[in-house]
Amino acid sequence: MTVVALSGLRGGVGTTSMVAALGFALHGLQQRVLMLDLHPRNLLRLHCNLALDATQGWATADQDAEGGWSEALLEVVEGLYLLPFGRLEAGALTALEQRQQARSHEWTQRLQQLQAHFDWILLDMPASLPGAQPGVPLLPEPVTRIRVLEADAACHALLSTEGAGEDYLLVNRFDPISQLQRDLLLLWGERQPHLIPLVIHRDEAMACALAWKSPVGHYAPDSLATHDVRSLATWLLAQGAQG
Repeated sequence: MTVVALSGLRGGVGTTSMVAALGFALHGLQQRVLMLDLHPRNLLRLHCNLALDATQGWATADQDAEGGWSEALLEVVEGLYLLPFGRLEAGALTALEQRQQARSHEWTQRLQQLQAHFDWILLDMPASLPGAQPGVPLLPEPVTRIRVLEADAACHALLSTEGAGEDYLLVNRFDPISQLQRDLLLLWGERQPHLIPLVIHRDEAMACALAWKSPVGHYAPDSLATHDVRSLATWLLAQGAQG
């Protein structure tokens, strides 16, 4: 089993859409995939045709019954599963964060329980914020970590001041018409040794897929973004996703 944790270099770069798209692409390559939402905003479910007012999820089930987290597992299609976060009120979310701090290895143990059932587990993580990472559990090693970013000045500034460590960098919403984006991609290619050697192009199909509550590969199988994500899935398989 390979665990891939995806998070944005900053918020709003399309990480959740990428998790859904990549999960669908890996499933299309005959892989058993679990998409696990570790973001309190609970948006990954919207790519899997769950209702807007759906509240079920691992955090909700865990609150109702100790150890009930796995009961929230949902089969999207055969071989592709979703474990939503669920919807918690502010007080319950605070209690969850405190419990995760007290039980730092909780998700390590849970992922070990899941490993016999899946080839890939994709984690939708919140963007890392200095000094504040609410709801982010300690993860087992090895984990392949991918930071999603856009070729813009904000992401360039964050890379320059904070860096990304050993995490892979994936450029999303790339527009080859933009001179700025082309220049930044060239610059990062020279300076960032962990930049993934492919991009996900800006494509209206990605936005429309969320409106249709599905991964982009299901909504628009012949779109540019779908082909890009399939290439990413193939690249990860070829790498063995060794971080």
